[in-house]
Amino acid sequence: MMFLQLVTAALCLGVSVSVSAPGPEKAFEIPPWNFTMFCTLQKQGAIEKHRSWQPREHRNSSSLHSSLSEHMRNANISCSKDQDGFDCCLWNEADTHRPAQLINGENSIRMDIRCWAHEDLTLFICTLNPQDWKMHTFAKYRMKHRDLLYFDQKESNVSTCISNCLQQHVIKCTISALDLNHKYLIWIELITDSGSLKSPMMLVSPINVVKVNPPINLRTEMTVEGIFNLSWSSPSYEPYLLQYEVQYSAGIPERVWKIKDVWQNSLMLHNLESELSYLIVIRCKRRDGPGFWSDWSEPLHVNVQEITYYPSQVLTTIGSDVTVRCVFYNQTLTNYNVVWWLNMNEKIPEDHYSLINNHETSVTLFNVTSNGQSQFNILQCCLQNEERSICNFRYAEIVILDTKINISCETDGALERMICRWHSSLWKPEAASNYKLKYSIEESWCDNLEIENNSVDIQECPVLRNEFGQCHIKPINLTFGHIMWMEFQFRETTFKSAPTCVIPIDVVKPLAPSNVEAEIILNGRYLNISWEKPFLPPYALLFEIQYSEDGIKSNWKTLFSVNETFVITEVADPCVIYIARIRCMRFEGPGYKSEWSSLINTNLTDVQAPTVGPDCWRFIDNDPLTKKSIITLVWKPLTKREAMCTVKGFTLKYQSKENITWLEHVGDVTSYSFPLTNEIKSVSVIAFNSIGSSKRNFKLILSKDSSKEPVLQSLHASVINSSCVLLSWRVLPVHCQPTSFVIEWKSLANKHAEDLKWTRASENITSDCIHDHFYLSVEYQLTVYPIFSETEGQPYSIYMTINNEGEETRANNTGMQNIILPLVFLFSILLIGTFLISKQRIRSLVWRDVPNPNKCSWAQGINFKKSASGNTGETVGRKLVVCCNIDGTSLDLHKLEYQWDIPQYAF
Repeated sequence: MMFLQLVTAALCLGVSVSVSAPGPEKAFEIPPWNFTMFCTLQKQGAIEKHRSWQPREHRNSSSLHSSLSEHMRNANISCSKDQDGFDCCLWNEADTHRPAQLINGENSIRMDIRCWAHEDLTLFICTLNPQDWKMHTFAKYRMKHRDLLYFDQKESNVSTCISNCLQQHVIKCTISALDLNHKYLIWIELITDSGSLKSPMMLVSPINVVKVNPPINLRTEMTVEGIFNLSWSSPSYEPYLLQYEVQYSAGIPERVWKIKDVWQNSLMLHNLESELSYLIVIRCKRRDGPGFWSDWSEPLHVNVQEITYYPSQVLTTIGSDVTVRCVFYNQTLTNYNVVWWLNMNEKIPEDHYSLINNHETSVTLFNVTSNGQSQFNILQCCLQNEERSICNFRYAEIVILDTKINISCETDGALERMICRWHSSLWKPEAASNYKLKYSIEESWCDNLEIENNSVDIQECPVLRNEFGQCHIKPINLTFGHIMWMEFQFRETTFKSAPTCVIPIDVVKPLAPSNVEAEIILNGRYLNISWEKPFLPPYALLFEIQYSEDGIKSNWKTLFSVNETFVITEVADPCVIYIARIRCMRFEGPGYKSEWSSLINTNLTDVQAPTVGPDCWRFIDNDPLTKKSIITLVWKPLTKREAMCTVKGFTLKYQSKENITWLEHVGDVTSYSFPLTNEIKSVSVIAFNSIGSSKRNFKLILSKDSSKEPVLQSLHASVINSSCVLLSWRVLPVHCQPTSFVIEWKSLANKHAEDLKWTRASENITSDCIHDHFYLSVEYQLTVYPIFSETEGQPYSIYMTINNEGEETRANNTGMQNIILPLVFLFSILLIGTFLISKQRIRSLVWRDVPNPNKCSWAQGINFKKSASGNTGETVGRKLVVCCNIDGTSLDLHKLEYQWDIPQYAF
């Protein structure tokens, strides 16, 4: 740093600090390695003119000067000195005799320099690396040189070449266009606006400082003796003979380099250990004479394997012959200890083997085929030990290509380009390069598929690589044959697929029909579908029309039309939305089907007025305080067939007892509430759409009269599951049968009117299932209303609770219990009286005349007072029983056995 201040101070005084140049015999010769420039200030008064600089006097100034002089006499050092006291010296980096004074000094600077000629001798480069000081931005460097042949001529007749230096991390100076066999004087200048400082004169022979490029193309191969032979190529530009330095190491456990110096482009690597990976690098330099070492080459990784296959991967086609070599490292081979296996289970016949040397054997496979579903075969070379094969885990892979690849093409609807596709996975593209599709246009209809390689008509189609290989051919000739094939290279081998021929007009994929419309016509009986056909291609097209009901895409119905733009078909249901789509294809000729057009649907329109009004029912909410009743009328939505096809709204038609009717429009709703008055006798719900109103409507009788005729005798509920309850009832014999039954149910846990639900059952059934979600332990009220044409019968209700064991029901019919209980009591009295009267009558008829002997002839003369004993009494008793028939016939009481004493009975 101190020295830089001194140099700057001297330059600021306007002093030109020049170094007296010695002759060529005293110039420093630039070596093919790094060297150092060292400058120091020996005369302290040189800068005393500058008042602002007062450098500290070096106490050992005289000793430093004497040491440098002594060292110059004993070493190859080139120095220069100017009149202001600046001394600069140059010496080789490898010089070990330089004194310590050249390293340490407050008023000094040291700069490491390296100069070399580029391999092609177009550039001479020097890099300057100042040590222990900071470069000021105002200081600039430049390098001057002069051809030594013109050194003795006058300076006015000799041109000095100047090259500016670039200041980045290091200072780099470059000279171009030096002659290989000339010598040049070179010096470096430090330049400011006030002056310059020159280095000592340097002498260079470009041929002696050439730095060549590193060797290239490193490779190894096994020799017949089982030794790895390392070879490489010299640099592309070789100005002279080179020598090489080879370093290699296995890197286990730590990388220990082995160094070999060779003068040839190959080296035998002995004693390599198997199953290890070696790293090899090489550098080179001039063989005879000085020169720089090149950089190290790209490393080569060598896996020393017990078995090596050449090649390790073979790419071939079906039906070809394949030869694979196998080299054993540190193993001697014979004709009897080698066996080849295909896919680890098929032994290759021995006549396919060939023993090349003691370490190498080969096998040839003829007419190879693919292995089932896979596209490659595994080939292994093993040692045969009696009946056992010893195989290494390594193998050679034979990739099989099916060159009969299917190339499919289609011409777009605008007839501008042809898109060709194929399945790329069949080609193993990761192992190939120059993956191409080539084609040739022939002015024929694909009569000849042979293509000459030198044909000028062969063109290449850019390939878009994805799951399916694809390329676009444009422009095309519609009627000419396009012969095309796949082609790629693998390991300097070109593979071609079998050619195929395509005529663009035969593979057209038309555009989809446009402006598709669909509508229901002719009073809803027919569906009309129309479209516009594409302008191209210019031949007749066959249109495929598909339509479906309510968007059910799995139930398509298909129609066909040739070169038309509409089709009409009959439909069964006019009240559904139909969707339709159309595509087209060539009629009577090859080609592709177009894409489907966009889905189009019909609009739902009314065909006629609704056929019937909605089924309706009422819920009555009685207010005990005001004694008024609110009727909530509910009805079910109409189906499309009933509405024909939509419903715009509903109208209530009221009828009084005097047959006066009036209408009330309630909109498109499903319920409506109104107060029940004495004037309203019945109400009907009328549905209407854009065409008209329904003519047949349900009439609901509304009356406050509580005296209704009992119709139902019983009602029973059976739980099927939590969502279904079977309700059954019995009808009393009445003179007029009901027209329908309304079943109403509700949960007693909720008192809201919307919890009431209902359904209607026809008049000819006595049971029906109601569907709802029935909860456990919740009590439900189930009611059946018998409906007549002009009145409503007495309803019957029961209560139901679903428990874990099953349902529990109890009847509750307040309208029938006052009648049924007296009837039951009356029937009970009549039954008891009838029984007592009939019992007395039977006794008088049966027992009154039996003891009279006059009635039985066989009993005359018998003493009934005599005690019956033994068989006599038993027989008499039995005869008495037989005689007890009223009409004189035998009474069959054979199962009764009586044991009595006749005198005990008195008749």
